[in-house]
Amino acid sequence: MKKVNNPYIILNAAMTIDGKIATKEGDSELSDKVDWKEVHKLRTQVDAIMVGKETILKDNPKLHIKYYNHKGYYRIVLDSNLTIPLESNVISFQPDIYPTIICITDNVPFTKQRDYEEKGVKIIRAGDGKRVDLIKLLPILKSLGINTILLEGGGNLNWSFIQNNLIDDIRLTIAPWIVGGKEATSLVEGIGFEEIKSAPRFDLFDVKIRTYYITLSYKKRK
Repeated sequence: MKKVNNPYIILNAAMTIDGKIATKEGDSELSDKVDWKEVHKLRTQVDAIMVGKETILKDNPKLHIKYYNHKGYYRIVLDSNLTIPLESNVISFQPDIYPTIICITDNVPFTKQRDYEEKGVKIIRAGDGKRVDLIKLLPILKSLGINTILLEGGGNLNWSFIQNNLIDDIRLTIAPWIVGGKEATSLVEGIGFEEIKSAPRFDLFDVKIRTYYITLSYKKRK
């Protein structure tokens, strides 16, 4: 159950009609300029943006804000074993405006951690398992003044949050393609729930339709 000392989590994604956020070859260019402007506008309204390490390794994004005036925010990367390159854009691009936090497990050597800290990265340890423990991590982020997080990760990161019932809002843009493929990345991956009644439920509160795209907005049912 979500605790009151967690940040507010907004899952943002664009997906195909058949629920894929990337093709089997990793192509995720689903949004048009109008949708991207809406995404960047949403980024101006949060304290942090969060992705998983696979997003960094695959796309090397800057995770910055375009089109709008803003004061910046935190870039948070979940990287349990601390493997993203030190030269990644998320580390090197405008760290004064977009400070970066990398969340790891207690299994990472402190000598390795120091290499990233010397680049100005803040390291947070959360859990001693194979993956970062979100239940331990989120209150730590909240204590840093991070009250709202925009989740823009892949299917596995999304599943980690859904599995623990940590998503408060969903903004989902449906793009006009069907790509298919068992190996194409779905909005939510992971092992999934065995029964519908075990899954968190969301209420639809807004629908926007324009030409070829539909944007659906949901809130978690209380």
